Amino acid sequence: MNKAIVRIFEKAYARDLLNKDECIQLLKLEDASPEASAMRGLASAIVRERTDNTGVIFAQIGLRCHPCPGNCRFCSCAASYTQIPVYNMADETISQSTKAFTGTDELFGLWLMTMADFDPDEYIRMSQIVLKYKTGSVNLYTNIGDASVETFKTIKTAGFHGVYHCWRLGEGRDTAFTSEQRKQTMINAKEAGLELLDALEPIGIEHTAEEMAEHIFFSRELGTMQYGAMKRVSVPGTPFADTPEITEYTLSKYTAAVVLTMAGMERFPWIGIHEPCIHGYMSGANLITAETGINPRDTALDTSSNRGLDIADCKRILKSAGYKYASHGDGSLYEL
Repeated sequence: MNKAIVRIFEKAYARDLLNKDECIQLLKLEDASPEASAMRGLASAIVRERTDNTGVIFAQIGLRCHPCPGNCRFCSCAASYTQIPVYNMADETISQSTKAFTGTDELFGLWLMTMADFDPDEYIRMSQIVLKYKTGSVNLYTNIGDASVETFKTIKTAGFHGVYHCWRLGEGRDTAFTSEQRKQTMINAKEAGLELLDALEPIGIEHTAEEMAEHIFFSRELGTMQYGAMKRVSVPGTPFADTPEITEYTLSKYTAAVVLTMAGMERFPWIGIHEPCIHGYMSGANLITAETGINPRDTALDTSSNRGLDIADCKRILKSAGYKYASHGDGSLYEL
């Protein structure tokens, strides 16, 4: 086994922050190499040690869909490619979904997702339905477009704990956004006092280790409380429909590299993976998401009938991967 790579492993296990070159070396490991295999095991051990062998379940409600001017070339809602009719989730469906997701108090967090050109007032109105009907200790998070510090302060006052937002791979090339505006939105959320949730996404076959490392380090420097890796899905009707996806095995390697790069953070983040796969949960991922409504990786109006998992699926996958506990929103644990 490469001794230089082993030294990087030792550094990560000792909770020393890796530098960018070390992260790149890990991302570049051959998928089936002894080093990559060892890295997957080490990442899993680090996560289980840091969390008392705990996973975490989130859920997402996709509230709205219309031809989105963000025009992301990998998204089922992009204005130039969407095959989904205009969809506005009814208030009654929002309340029913909220009660279904939160009724057993097994979630840590609940995301409310809408389009990039969202109406802040309408978004907050819908969030109040969720807050009215949610039970248990679940935390509320946004998944919205770019926004100002002032908008995020209003969102925080409305009852949200944090913001899922990404400076995505291919920004400005595969999307109508600039890297600068996406990054600024993440900074805005932090300045408004909200927690930042983020991921390395959407990973395609063309993305380099150097490109990925830039994204990982930006998020580490901002102190994200949730990170992970997501592959680009070949959504029908989009320009990437016929482009091969990276394999789950490759995705698990990237996930493990993320874990080792984040291992020195004072507050170790929850680590997600999309699409969920057992390889990933044996390689350091410990966050999994149930979904209903619109999903940017799906062409169904309700992803729960197609790609989306439910809470029972999430619990089963975490337990199958050897996790003993899951976390409530208040940080207390329950057995899977």
